[in-house]
Amino acid sequence: MPRGGRAGRGCYDPPIFRSPGDPLKRLPTLLCCALVAAAGFAPGPVAAQAPKKVVRMAFRTAETGFDPQRIFDRYSVGVCENLFEPLLTYDYLARPVRLVPLVVEAIPPAEEGGTRYTFRIRPGIYFADDPVFRGKRRELVAADVAYAVKRFRDPKYASPYEWLFENKILGLDEVAKEARRTGRFDYDAKVAGLEVRDRYTISFKLTEPDFNFLYILAMPNVVPVAREVIEAYGDDTMAHPVGTGPFVLKEWVRRAKIVLERNPLHRGYELDARWADPADEWDRRAVDALAGKRLPLVDRVEIYPIEEEQPRFLAFINHEHDLLDETPAEFIDQVLPNGHLAPNLARQGVHVFREEQPEVTYDVFNMEDPLVGGYSPERVALRRAMVLAHDRDQEIAIVRKGQAIPAQSPVPPGVVGYDPSFRSTQQDHDPARAKALLDMFGYVDRDGDGWRDRPDGRPLTVVYKYNAGSQSNRQLAELWAKSMAAVGIRLEAEAVQFADLLNDKRVGKFQMAGSAWIADYPDAQNFLQLLYGPNTGQSNEARFRLPEYDLLYRRSLAVPDGPERNALYREMNRLILAYAPWRLGVHRIFNHLQYPWVKGYKKHPILYTNFKYLDIDVAARRAATR
Repeated sequence: MPRGGRAGRGCYDPPIFRSPGDPLKRLPTLLCCALVAAAGFAPGPVAAQAPKKVVRMAFRTAETGFDPQRIFDRYSVGVCENLFEPLLTYDYLARPVRLVPLVVEAIPPAEEGGTRYTFRIRPGIYFADDPVFRGKRRELVAADVAYAVKRFRDPKYASPYEWLFENKILGLDEVAKEARRTGRFDYDAKVAGLEVRDRYTISFKLTEPDFNFLYILAMPNVVPVAREVIEAYGDDTMAHPVGTGPFVLKEWVRRAKIVLERNPLHRGYELDARWADPADEWDRRAVDALAGKRLPLVDRVEIYPIEEEQPRFLAFINHEHDLLDETPAEFIDQVLPNGHLAPNLARQGVHVFREEQPEVTYDVFNMEDPLVGGYSPERVALRRAMVLAHDRDQEIAIVRKGQAIPAQSPVPPGVVGYDPSFRSTQQDHDPARAKALLDMFGYVDRDGDGWRDRPDGRPLTVVYKYNAGSQSNRQLAELWAKSMAAVGIRLEAEAVQFADLLNDKRVGKFQMAGSAWIADYPDAQNFLQLLYGPNTGQSNEARFRLPEYDLLYRRSLAVPDGPERNALYREMNRLILAYAPWRLGVHRIFNHLQYPWVKGYKKHPILYTNFKYLDIDVAARRAATR
């Protein structure tokens, strides 16, 4: 794993807040202390400090940085959840998930036919300390929200989430268009749909109704940022996150170590147990551990990106880490033999949280590639044949160890718009149909070397990129190669570092690649937008552009949840299956482990880390790790 230099705010200690005259006023006291020390006088007894509460865990792969408007991967976003605060968030315990205010006073009703939302920010919320503020407390104001939204549309940043605000905010598209023409985004330009009414009030005016707009404002990268911080750090904003969240970035060794520490300026939270389920053991434990306490309770969080599954698993087993998110599939039989927690872990009081995660895995074809891309019948036939040849059942049984269910559409269970009755045979494993389809469209072995060629006689070789470092990813790539060989297609697998793979897919530098998407918000739109044509270069990795699909997607945005919208989603699914820009994968089931000294834990379906709700029993950890 490559290592980078230390960055972020780990290289200095936060300055003490003082008025300009304070250093002179403190000088006599400092001199007195120095004289006492020089004379050899011993200080009086000092109260013992309480031991620091530290959470240690691993990420399955490396982060890319911590500028919320520029990041794309869930691991970087998971860190930003703790450094920044969106206007809204999700209640920690409520299931199904429930939106609640965070830095605003209330969730407003929709106005003007669902096209206006007006928020008032709570006064007295402050950004974490940073040298940019020159020792002064910097309050969060409405202008910070407007500035952050504009950053998504600044061509300079090429935000992978720009699609959130395209054709959305009245007047913002015009400012973005002018920025593309001139090469400079005018942040001072008036935008009718971003109305800063006073210091704490912002009103959004949408171009048309959007029934998911409140969900967008709860995303952990749709967060206010301070303009002076962004401008001061320029191209290095990934290493200098400054938000209003409960933690600050103390140390960052790229792709090796991330350290968060409690933000001393944070106002604190309290657990809201109104929607807790008294019959749920995780809710009961969280309420018992956290009720009536001021959060966050942990002092420090240490995160180690470990892509190799064995060392990540062993770090937990050896008590080096307190949590194990997403137990690697290859160790499921050791952790949950016959579906029950292993006796050695049960004796240690380990808890397992089983989660059917709202996500989908998929293998994406580059629709602009001259071999596997395109919309002509022979190109569609090649992709559909490859899908039919791939043995997804073997993927689930052998690679996933049964911890997954086959995806019938991009929309996973637990998300609004999921259709449990939708079934299709177009992605079933059927090598005979695959061979017949290839033969029909001229993909035959013309030179007798045992491998199929293109219809024009040129060699047919597909390159499959996958995330390096994980044994399961290597096995998935090997399964692809084996499945393709069974029908005469040569497939070469290429391992790529996670951050590089994300970028390659984003810019179209691939033929075929493995991918996955976890819900940003609990609605089918968040998954179906992955194939919306205008999102190419952002979230649309396939670079799929089909006017019929795009029209259905736009129509679905203006329709509330119900039969009419579900019919649109069904037709969009039909087009996905017909043109095969993806090989639909699985909806994974994850098993998250925690030691008994971790208090307050409950995995949230949308939010990733939730460190602010954790507590550590230091004495129990010490006793167990002696």
